[in-house]
Amino acid sequence: MHAIDEDYVTVAEVATLLRVAPSTIRRWIREGDVPAYRVGRRRVALKRDDLSTLITPARPDMGTVNTMTDDERLEIRRLTPDEQRRALETMDRIREINKEIMARRKGKPFSPSWKVINEIRDERTRQLS
Repeated sequence: MHAIDEDYVTVAEVATLLRVAPSTIRRWIREGDVPAYRVGRRRVALKRDDLSTLITPARPDMGTVNTMTDDERLEIRRLTPDEQRRALETMDRIREINKEIMARRKGKPFSPSWKVINEIRDERTRQLS
């Protein structure tokens, strides 16, 4: 086995290792979550050492010390009383608009988005046939 074989893995191998679809690995590469390297014109490989960036704790360890900087703490601040009031007014307005829409629809909710998408897809298939 060559050193390059030990250092690099293919998209398919990474997908198998992490038990995800190869398209997921390609999306992570495209979105910059993990670096990838061209091998020739068409092949893509990933460094084994880079795979650790894909595996992170699902929840932060509650026993760790808060390491936020002062700047980060400033970014996460409580809403001012005025901001709270405006947010609550906005939520009330949204509820009013929702009631108006439901009244116009005689209480009938909108179809779930998956149904609408499937109907559009079926119509498009019929058009193309």
